[in-house]
Amino acid sequence: MGPGGGGGTLSPARWPPRRRRWPLDSLLLFLALLLLLHSSEEEKEGDAASNLLSDVCATCHANATCQQIDGKNACVCNYGFVGNGRTYCQDKDECQIGTEKICGDHTSCHNTYGSFYCVCLEGFQASSKNKIFIPNDGTNCIDINECEVSDICGLGGRCLNTAGSYECYCMEGYQIENGSEPFHSLTTNISCKEIDCGKPPEVQNTEIIWDNTTTFGSTVYYKCKDGFQHLGERNFSQCTVAQKWESITFECKEITCGQPPIISHSKRIWNGLSRLGSVVEFTCIKGFYPAGTKRRSFCTRSGAWEFLDLRCEKVEEFADVALNESCLTWRRRYGSAGINETYQLSMRMLGNESNTTTDILINPPAREETVNVCLQLHQDTNYSVEITARFARLILMLKIIHPVVEKKVEFSNITLVNGTCIKWWRESGTAQAEETYVIHVQGLRWYQEQFHHELILNFTTDSQTPEVCFNFLPGSNYSVNVSTINLDHNVVVSTKTEINDPEPPKVEFISVQGFVPLLRLRKAEEKNGPISSYQAVVIPWSSQCNFNCYSSTNVTYFSKGSDSESYVAAEFPAQAIGDAILEFAPGDRLYYGKYYNAPLKQGRDYCIIVRTISEWDEVRTQSCVAWAQIKDLSSPPQHLTVVVLGSVAACCSILLLLLCVACAAVHVSPAELNIFQ
Repeated sequence: MGPGGGGGTLSPARWPPRRRRWPLDSLLLFLALLLLLHSSEEEKEGDAASNLLSDVCATCHANATCQQIDGKNACVCNYGFVGNGRTYCQDKDECQIGTEKICGDHTSCHNTYGSFYCVCLEGFQASSKNKIFIPNDGTNCIDINECEVSDICGLGGRCLNTAGSYECYCMEGYQIENGSEPFHSLTTNISCKEIDCGKPPEVQNTEIIWDNTTTFGSTVYYKCKDGFQHLGERNFSQCTVAQKWESITFECKEITCGQPPIISHSKRIWNGLSRLGSVVEFTCIKGFYPAGTKRRSFCTRSGAWEFLDLRCEKVEEFADVALNESCLTWRRRYGSAGINETYQLSMRMLGNESNTTTDILINPPAREETVNVCLQLHQDTNYSVEITARFARLILMLKIIHPVVEKKVEFSNITLVNGTCIKWWRESGTAQAEETYVIHVQGLRWYQEQFHHELILNFTTDSQTPEVCFNFLPGSNYSVNVSTINLDHNVVVSTKTEINDPEPPKVEFISVQGFVPLLRLRKAEEKNGPISSYQAVVIPWSSQCNFNCYSSTNVTYFSKGSDSESYVAAEFPAQAIGDAILEFAPGDRLYYGKYYNAPLKQGRDYCIIVRTISEWDEVRTQSCVAWAQIKDLSSPPQHLTVVVLGSVAACCSILLLLLCVACAAVHVSPAELNIFQ
């Protein structure tokens, strides 16, 4: 561009000014001076810094320590103090952080100058056994079990340990005095006093059986006096937690048996009284004889007249009347034998104008059942014979055809040997010759009407003293009729066999544990004699159920005569059972006959024996069989139920508590879980 335009070259006057250049040697000299100057300044600054550090440590507070931090000295307050380290270091109160955070649970924190210490609260102790501690070694406070101190709650008190403390309650059999539960016996005058019910109540017409204790659980038994019987379920009372004896729900009522039984064809001799021990006697009216062994009945404790087996049978004096040549015989019916009977025989010859009558009085031995009268009769003559006894009269028309021949007796002196064998003497004229005899045996029992033992046999012998033995059954009345084969001579003897040990009843032996079973009894068969009664005998169980059947015959629960603690708990008359099944519960506290069925003790083992008794003609036999074994008898069902329900309630409470703890840990409330909806 031109001078006047916007382009072209610049003129020298418009060029920018040039920068001044330093000479190289000058520049080097300047740099050397700078280095020397800098070195001198650094030495000065180093000396100043050294002096400054020494001055910082010298200025630290008395409760501070000089420490090097990042290469520099600094004043730091000691542990337990806070401040700048130089001008002040004041005590640090660690307890302000929070007692539980610094000391732990169940503690109290105590600050000291420059430090602190911890102490366990009352009811707790340090795990290190030290009274004071700093929890840098893992020491914590644990609960003290005050219940380990003997009798801390006093007599009758029950201790319950709690977190940091304890509570006292009264045990069963004691009641609170001077306060309420729970209580602390060491800090108050509250205590437990033993329950005392005082003297037990009296019951009219009873005798008290009591050990003179009046505390909780004590029991008093009542026994009716003679002549009174027990009415009601319970004959005992216990001291309760209410400090009172249980109310009595029974009474003793005078025993009355009412009107005596009626026996057909008899009259009774009775004074009209029907209390315990009253007696009535029966006699058969004219024309009847007594069959049976008992004619008297007594009013018994059961309120009933004693069982009678008396029957009045009609007297029939004549049976099997026969005329053998000139001898007239007849057999006295059962019932008239044993009675001193006198017969009057009037004989008149028919067709004789004189009409002469011959009277004969006959007194046969009381025990002979056959009457034999030999008469002076004429051949080919008719006779009218009238025989009169006390209750009967017999008229016979006889005609004698054969001449009168003196009858020769074939045998005599028949006797009973050992109760089961008969032996007789043959006349010398018949000895050395065989003779056949007919033997007819009949056995009866008054207590068993369906029983009938009969045997007929022919017996041939040439012995001058024949002997025959029989297999008689026990407890029976037998008659043995021995006659010649042509029945022209016979003799009857009677005997009675003794009773043997009775058959035991058919019972199924049972063994139970923890409870009392219900036992069932059926009447035994009367094979060996009349069964009179059954007894239930309680004996302690040892290694097995061993029992002498003939021991403890009359030992009751209240007697002191048995060292083995065995006793008769119940007696049942045989006629009371009959064909029914008797159910019996051991320990039901009732009277059976004159025996008391006492309660069985807890935690004991027992054996129950059934004893069968036969009594006949002042002879007593008995047999025994084990009925049941009862092991480890537990508490009554009511007490067991309370224990079980209490255990269930405790378990439910624990489960609910655990659930609440779990909910709190996860910040969830039971309501949010809808567990009760």
